[in-house]
Amino acid sequence: MSESTEIKPKRHTPLLLRRDLPGKHRVGFVLYHYVLLLLACAGLTVCTLLLSYSNFTEQIFQGYFEHPIIVFLNYAIVAGLCLMLYGLIGRAWIAFLLTSVLCLGVALGNYYLIIIRSDPLEFEDLTCIREALAITEKQGYELQINDRVLLSVGSSAVLTVLLALLARWRMRWRPLRLIPVALGAAVFVGSLFLCGDADLFQKSKYYEYINTWSVTEIYVSRGVVYSFTRTALSGSGKPSGYSEKEVEQILAQYTEEDIPDDRKADVFVIMRESYADLSELESTPGAIDFSCYDTYHALRDEAVLWGNLVTNGFGGNTKNAERCFLTGDYTLTEWRKPANSYLWYLRQQGYYAEGAHPFNGWFYNRLNINRYLGFQNYMFREDGFDELVGADTIAEDDVLYDCIWNQYQTYLETNDGPYFSFSVTYEGHGPYHYTRNDAAARYVLEDATTADGYAMNNYLTCCAKRDDELRILVDRFRFNDRYSDRPIVLLIYGDHKATLGKDINNYTTAAYSHFGMDVDLSTAEGFFNYYSTDYVIWMNDAARELFGVDGGVKTGPTISPCYLMNVLFDTLGWGDGPAYLQAMADIMEEIPVYSVKGRISVDGELSTTVPSSVRPTYDRMRYLCWYWSHNFLYEDMTK
Repeated sequence: MSESTEIKPKRHTPLLLRRDLPGKHRVGFVLYHYVLLLLACAGLTVCTLLLSYSNFTEQIFQGYFEHPIIVFLNYAIVAGLCLMLYGLIGRAWIAFLLTSVLCLGVALGNYYLIIIRSDPLEFEDLTCIREALAITEKQGYELQINDRVLLSVGSSAVLTVLLALLARWRMRWRPLRLIPVALGAAVFVGSLFLCGDADLFQKSKYYEYINTWSVTEIYVSRGVVYSFTRTALSGSGKPSGYSEKEVEQILAQYTEEDIPDDRKADVFVIMRESYADLSELESTPGAIDFSCYDTYHALRDEAVLWGNLVTNGFGGNTKNAERCFLTGDYTLTEWRKPANSYLWYLRQQGYYAEGAHPFNGWFYNRLNINRYLGFQNYMFREDGFDELVGADTIAEDDVLYDCIWNQYQTYLETNDGPYFSFSVTYEGHGPYHYTRNDAAARYVLEDATTADGYAMNNYLTCCAKRDDELRILVDRFRFNDRYSDRPIVLLIYGDHKATLGKDINNYTTAAYSHFGMDVDLSTAEGFFNYYSTDYVIWMNDAARELFGVDGGVKTGPTISPCYLMNVLFDTLGWGDGPAYLQAMADIMEEIPVYSVKGRISVDGELSTTVPSSVRPTYDRMRYLCWYWSHNFLYEDMTK
């Protein structure tokens, strides 16, 4: 007989620590792994929210939980991504680790990007990681790892280890494996639909702890995972039918020209906040004394050109008229790196480009975008205006004009090359009080003590004061003996009309209608009254002599802001300029007004649709503008 052997009892692995699917209790076993994974995703979501608000107030983090839909939207994306990876990979801890790397990578990138340059992280930024790292190294930024960063990263690492220990099931590749794959993919796609839903975006609006004028703070107020994903879902935005090769062929038809050396004048451009000449509108006879515009009219009569500018905003969106002029683009891009503008061309021609604005650099992200568009120097509130007027006061136009003049003199002390200045005023910014008059002047003669009367009178009083302040700067250009031999050109224009009336939060037109001004957008007259301001080009005597300008003011074309540089080039006889400007000049001949508000002017007729006769020109404009804003041509000037 063979020697008997001792049979040892089989050791059973606890159900919740098994690696393989058990024969019994399968449903509970599977659910356990999914629940554990979803709980880990909840922890990861909190980690991303802890980093989301970067260097802003900690109350924003508190606000996430006071408005649970924000937490849910961020969690839905994290969980959807993790479940999809779990279905594909079959290991909970690996799926969670990859999700953590992606989500915390975005959160950390946003955290440090805001600290470095006040910009939130957008999907487009992933295309310029190399440039960002180079800038970080070149400028010596120190990315400090603080307790919040350590807590977020450390917590995610702990959750990964716990999943490796407690969720050990390895899903095998079998036909049934398609179920978790499909489930994970469905949850992930569903989370993206939630992310892109416009109604949910509005419901997630929670601005109690932020500055609502800061695009960066609005971004972080919804959590970085949700906000970043929305930028990815926005798509490329390329117009249908766009072909880069075809656009390059269009531009190749134009020969770029330099500005003649003997025509390089110093150019000052001032965009005036909420400034419009309301005397140009029909109004109730005898209700308003428009003598408030006497100084402006005198200046306009001394100019060489005066025309009508059809802006894309009313009561706000100052950046549109500002950047459409600087770039020649009919619409805007939130630039994340150097982008084409006419400033780069002017710098190529030997101009020095600078300017000033007495508000914060973070507003409309001017601090970064102005640099991307080619400004060599720009003065904001924090750069010196607060020292002049105090931190609780915003500098009015007279202070701004002093700064513009001082910038010019400082430049001329060490340079004799041509000079370009672009500045944006603030003094005319609303709201205008509708319960009292802010000054002794009385320009409203009827219904003066109504809400609309007070608002209208305060606005007109402000216009008169600002015109007097502008006149002082113009006289400096005209009479200053020290620089009398330098040709100076001044272009002024308004960015949009002002909100006037009691309900200021709804961009009301009540005061206009009250005094008989037609702002009915259903009519052509009302549309132009609603959106139009003026542009005026003035020259000192040296510039008039240089350009051979005689006689009185001429009437310029009615145009959109994207063509305003074309008008300036034509007025100064600067030649054809860059190829893009030439292409836009041809488009302006057929479509002088294209409003992003859904109106187009062709042959003097305003239409809500693009006429078939100009459809090819309209498409060409869309293609050119997209190419111009996404293919930087002046890379050698940034080195």
